[in-house]
Amino acid sequence: MKNKQVLSPEELFGTAIGLQAPWHIDKIEYEQNGESPSISVLHLHLSYDPGYSFEDSVGNRCPIYDHVKRKWRHLNFFQHECYIYADVPRITTTEGKVTTIEVPWARPGSSFTLLMEAYCMTIARSGMSLPQVGRLVGLDSRVIGRMIGHAVEEGLEKTPLVQVKQLSIDETSSKKGHNYITILSDAKEKKVVGIGVGRNKEAVLAGIQEMEVRGSKASEVAEVAIDLSPAYTSAALEYFERASIVYDRFHVEQLLSKALDTVRKIERKECSQLRNTKYMWLRNYRDLKEEDQRIVEYLSNLYPTIGKAYQLKEQFKEVWEQSSAEKGIRVLRAWLHMAKQSKLQPIMAFVKTLESHWSGIITYFKSRLNNGYAERLNLVIQEIKRRGRGYRNMENFMRMIYFHCGKLCLPIYPLKMA
Repeated sequence: MKNKQVLSPEELFGTAIGLQAPWHIDKIEYEQNGESPSISVLHLHLSYDPGYSFEDSVGNRCPIYDHVKRKWRHLNFFQHECYIYADVPRITTTEGKVTTIEVPWARPGSSFTLLMEAYCMTIARSGMSLPQVGRLVGLDSRVIGRMIGHAVEEGLEKTPLVQVKQLSIDETSSKKGHNYITILSDAKEKKVVGIGVGRNKEAVLAGIQEMEVRGSKASEVAEVAIDLSPAYTSAALEYFERASIVYDRFHVEQLLSKALDTVRKIERKECSQLRNTKYMWLRNYRDLKEEDQRIVEYLSNLYPTIGKAYQLKEQFKEVWEQSSAEKGIRVLRAWLHMAKQSKLQPIMAFVKTLESHWSGIITYFKSRLNNGYAERLNLVIQEIKRRGRGYRNMENFMRMIYFHCGKLCLPIYPLKMA
């Protein structure tokens, strides 16, 4: 049986917080709260070994010039708040400059230990809002936000991008009203790689610049999935010279659904039975309840115009499921022929849109790239916005998106501070 080592309180707490030479705990103070004895404060005073000389940024041992008193908030010990204190040396470098050394338990300029920041960021990533994190650790939510902001900036700087080959570009709302941001995401790696304010060509360029700073070149992107907006099309043509443009199938289907709904609205003016049936027509037939399927079949027979539009919408979904590019394009051409024969103006307008974007439509059958991940990402971003109750500061909102969706190497520090 091994002999158990008996540690002094200073050694015990030093081991608990991960201190290593030359630093050690010099004094421990316990401050009891008279109103609430169960919640008290622990003060740990640190010092370094006498005669120890510290290194500058290039590894040279330097003489100590003076000291500056510093204080850091650490993780609670059980329910007790804990603070660390130290007289931090300032050294004279070989160039003659006086600089404060970096302590191993906190980043420069922070009033919190690395472990405290890591704990706050870890629980923030679990899904808590910043106010919830703040209440849990006893800090203002703005302080938590600044921790995360610093971590994201460091993560963006230190997490290089592998060259993005399949890029998705999509928009999402940043707050109520017509306020949007453009999200560039790596469709293969499933992560955000660029963000721009707005939903225009300039927003795409801003996202590209963020991507390229981290090492992924727009000129090397092979495929770009976008919706049919003129702004994104123009941006893709100008900024991704070598990339194939793929118009996202889900956005195309949405356009057809809007055309179908326009037919329904026209018919509804004369057909009272079509009222309150909007979402039956917009959903896939196989996803409807049996009762709703019977209603759709009945109304389709009763009103052939809306019935024909609905049939075309359902048949259009089969176009994307073809096993080869050649068959997919052939089935799409056959569908266009049927759509033109319908003579329904909203459907004809949709056909015209397809034909004017033909190259980007048929490219899908060769690449199978779509914005499916971008759409799921949109839901995550909206949840981030909801938890934060909106963001007045766009920079903070963008940092939170990177924090949760950028797959950054964030400084979630290990359980040793030195």
